[in-house]
Amino acid sequence: MTIKRILLLFLLLWLGTGCGKRKAGPGSEGGAGAILVFGRGADAKKLDPADIDDGESVKVCNQIFETLVTYAKQSAELVPLLATSWEQSEDGKTWTFHLREGVTFHDGTPFDAGAVVFSLDRHVDPDNPYRFKGAFTYSSNYRVIETMEAVDPHTVRFRLKEPSAVFLANLAMFPASIVSPAAVKEKGADVQRNPVGTGPFRFVKWVPAEKIVLEAYPDYWGEKPELGGVIFKPVKENAARLQQLKRGEIHMMDNFSFSDIEPIVDDPDLVFESVTGMNFAYLAMNNTHPPFDKRKVRLAVAHALDKKKLIQLAVFGYGATGPNPMPPSVWGYHDGIEDYPHDPDRAKALLEEAGFPDGFETELWAMPNPRPYMPRPKEAAQIIKQDLAAVGIEAEILSPPWNTYLDKVQSGEHPLCILGWTTDNGDPDNFLWQLLSKENAVKGASQNVAFYRDDEVSEILDRAKSELDPGKRKALYEKAQERIHRDAPMIPLLYLPQMIAHRKEVEGYTVHPIGVVRLWPVRLK
Repeated sequence: MTIKRILLLFLLLWLGTGCGKRKAGPGSEGGAGAILVFGRGADAKKLDPADIDDGESVKVCNQIFETLVTYAKQSAELVPLLATSWEQSEDGKTWTFHLREGVTFHDGTPFDAGAVVFSLDRHVDPDNPYRFKGAFTYSSNYRVIETMEAVDPHTVRFRLKEPSAVFLANLAMFPASIVSPAAVKEKGADVQRNPVGTGPFRFVKWVPAEKIVLEAYPDYWGEKPELGGVIFKPVKENAARLQQLKRGEIHMMDNFSFSDIEPIVDDPDLVFESVTGMNFAYLAMNNTHPPFDKRKVRLAVAHALDKKKLIQLAVFGYGATGPNPMPPSVWGYHDGIEDYPHDPDRAKALLEEAGFPDGFETELWAMPNPRPYMPRPKEAAQIIKQDLAAVGIEAEILSPPWNTYLDKVQSGEHPLCILGWTTDNGDPDNFLWQLLSKENAVKGASQNVAFYRDDEVSEILDRAKSELDPGKRKALYEKAQERIHRDAPMIPLLYLPQMIAHRKEVEGYTVHPIGVVRLWPVRLK
C-alpha cells in the first residue's frame, strides 16, 4: 500500500468518526483529494448490484460498478460505457458488444467478456451457484437472454429468445453491473458487504447505520475523480440532515421536505437544484389480501382519497398527480384517462355494494424514511388514514424499519402500503411491466407489490416488450393503462421533481431525471 493511499484511508476513516464538527471534515476546503460527505435518509441494504432493489443501495453501487451502456449526462439517451460499440442483427435477436480494453476491477483482475457472461448469468440461470439465495428481483428483465458467448476477451454476443425493445435499456440498469468474478468466487455471500467493480470509486469500509466509505480508484480507466473519496452518511430525519448541511457536516443531501426548499434557497451557503423527475408514489392494495381482492373495494379507496389535499399538505403544493402508474415525463403516458374523482359518497356506496356497509379495519404500511417520490411518508400516511376513515375504513399505520419494510411488502404481508418508483431506464416498460405484470408478482421478490395478476394486462405488456415499432408499442402501453385504471390495483399519488441540495463549494454535480447519483464529476472548490 502506497503512502498516499495510507494517508487517504486515514483521512476517510478520521472523517467518518465525526471529528471536525463545524465543517464536513478534512478535505472540505476543496482541491484534489477532497472528501465529500453525502447525507441520505437511510443506509444501504447490501452492495451486490445484482441483488439489490432499494435506491439507497443503488446510490452507492453506482459509484463502484459500471454497466456496458449508460445514460447521457442529462437524459435517458443510451451511450457507451464498458462497451465501446454494439450491433444488432436484422431479426433483432442477436446483439454483439465490443468491450473497452485496459479496464481492471478494483482487485486488479482484468475486465473482459468472461466477466460480462459471469455477471449476467447470475440473472439468467436461477440455479447459478453465485446467487447466494438472494431475491434477485430484477432477474426477470434478463431472462430473455437465450445464450451468452465470450467470442474473444473483448467481444461478447447475446442471443435472445425473441426480439426485445428494452434489452439495451435494461443493460444500462444497475442490476446489469459487471462484478469481479474473482471477488464473487473468493468472498461468496460476503461480497454483499465487500463489493468489487470497475467504477471510479472503490469500497473501503461500511459501518452499518453510520457510514459507507469509498475512495477514488487510482487505476480507473476513465476520467479520474477529483475527489479523494466519498462518505455516505445516513441521517434519517429530514430536519437533522438539513441542519448538518447548514453546519457543513455534510456536503450534499437528498430526499428533503418541500417545506425546506425556501430555507435552502435563502441560505447563501447552500444551492438547490431540480429537474423534472421520472418517478411516482402510489398506494398499493394487495390484490390477494381480502377485502382488497374485490375491485369495488379498491375503487372505493380510489374515490376516498383527496389527492389535492395530499399534494398541499405532504409536499406543499410542489407535486402533481394523475391517473396513471407512471409520470407524464415518460413517453407512452396516456393523456386520455381521467383520474378517480374524490367522492366519499361514491366510495361509501361502493363499499356497501362490496358487502361492507359499515366499512372495515385494516393496516396501512408507510415507509419510515423519506424517498425521492415521497419525502414525508409519515405525514402522507396520516392524510390517507383520515380520508379512509371518512368512508368507514379504519387503518392502523405500521412503519417498520426500511429493510424490513421492503422485505415484508415484497413478500405480500401488507394489506395497503405506500411505496413508489423512480425509473431505472426511462422506458414505460420499467414502470408498467416492472410494477404490474404477473411475472413480477412473486412473493418474496415482488416489485409488483399490488400482486396484480391480470392475464390480459400481462399479455399486452409482454407484447410491448418485443414490439420494435415505437408507434405500436405506444398503443399497447396506452391499452394497458386503460385496463389497469379499470381494475385499480394501485392508486398513483404523486409525480415529483428530482431534487438535490448541496453546499456552494460543491461543483460539477448534475441532477439526472432518472435519479442516477454520479459523484465522480464533483469537485470541492
